[in-house]
Amino acid sequence: MRKKVSVLLGVIIVVAVMILVNAVWSPFNRSTEAMSQEEAVIEVLKQYPGEITKATLEGEIYRMELQSDSGKYEMAVDARQGDIVSIKQLDKAPVKPEPEPEPGETKQPTDNPSTPPTKPAENGEKGTTHGETGTPEPPATMITKEYAIKLSLEKVPGTVEDVEYRESKSSRYYLVEIEREDGREATIQVHAITGKIMTVTWDDEDDDE
Repeated sequence: MRKKVSVLLGVIIVVAVMILVNAVWSPFNRSTEAMSQEEAVIEVLKQYPGEITKATLEGEIYRMELQSDSGKYEMAVDARQGDIVSIKQLDKAPVKPEPEPEPGETKQPTDNPSTPPTKPAENGEKGTTHGETGTPEPPATMITKEYAIKLSLEKVPGTVEDVEYRESKSSRYYLVEIEREDGREATIQVHAITGKIMTVTWDDEDDDE
């Protein structure tokens, strides 16, 4: 009788382990699958309305060209998550000439003092809205803070403690502080333009100096 109970218990444990492994592995496996070109285009157009005139897949990055009301842009999009890695403006949209007033009409001034000028995007953030349509203008050619965190976690898995953006005359970069499960802390320096991991500094290395 004890033998049958032991066998039954062993079968139940094996089944439970298989169910647990499948539950953990399935979402991870789906997250690593590359998005289709159509899905990536939809994700981009949700944030920046316009027309995608070109899209090619290079490794894990989609290279796209977006034509919007404010001009033409080149985008790099993460093929797995759909995150916009970087944006570069190729050219600006030509300024449309104002129509001449009809005879007898008085031309109204176009400047509206109550409307603040559009502020250019800084530090990889999204630009302010453009005109009355609410269409956002893409930011400068920089990776986002979220993408810098993602690159850092791929280099050093753990918990993100802090993220800082810094710039000098020769470089722009993010400093991402990560604490590992073993208690060690690392500071990863990520180039804000290319996304390259510049340095990885551990706290115990600082203590030794």
